[in-house]
Amino acid sequence: MSDALANFTCLDELTQVIYQSFYKFVVLSTVTDDKWNVHVGLAGREGRWWHGCWTEEDVHRIFGSRSSDKLLESFAEKLAEVFVQGELCISDWSTEKGANIKFTLGPTSKKPMHVPMVEMSAEDAAAHATSVFIDIALQAQSRKCKLYPSSSVEYSGVPSSSSRTVRPLGTTGPEPMEVDSSSKPKSSAGLSAKDIITRKNASQEQAKKSVNRRSGSPADASTVRPHKGASLANPNKKARKYQAIEFESDDE
Repeated sequence: MSDALANFTCLDELTQVIYQSFYKFVVLSTVTDDKWNVHVGLAGREGRWWHGCWTEEDVHRIFGSRSSDKLLESFAEKLAEVFVQGELCISDWSTEKGANIKFTLGPTSKKPMHVPMVEMSAEDAAAHATSVFIDIALQAQSRKCKLYPSSSVEYSGVPSSSSRTVRPLGTTGPEPMEVDSSSKPKSSAGLSAKDIITRKNASQEQAKKSVNRRSGSPADASTVRPHKGASLANPNKKARKYQAIEFESDDE
């Protein structure tokens, strides 16, 4: 690539649509080693195409042969900005064959830039259109051969609606916590018959213990029977033996 055109890479692979009167044009901008190429196609049944270019000599004719790379790069970036913003038109437009038309960038600026255009033959126009479609097909291979990039965006890691907690609008309280399914109590429907019997027995045993605590232990509630010969006042001691007192009668 020539030194001057090396600063024009920002104009490579640009495309734009021009609406002028009731005509519609498509513009393709490409940069090769020795040219900045512009192709203009007219929408309609005729399928007419025009081609124009700037060479290194054209750039030197505008800026001089000693122009710096910084100046040329800044100029090319301004052209690319004008192109993207759609500040374009077809000057000296005519439907006549062989008419001298121009592709103009910045038509309302103080110093618009012009690229002279020459109409292409039907064969050259068809060959160029085929080349463009080949480039489109090659680029589409990276997106599963879709002609246009998909506008939908896929998100990863977004919880589904079943796992998200819906809060009413206007609430300012803290976010409700999600309860782990492993910590939730299991229903009896999910237990086996053995587990149900075990839990039932445990519940009955617990109920018995609660009743005993309220009414006292069986050992405390029962009456201790004294052993034979024990004192009624103190069961731990033997009962005293009493001898009957005999009184003498008055007759004696």
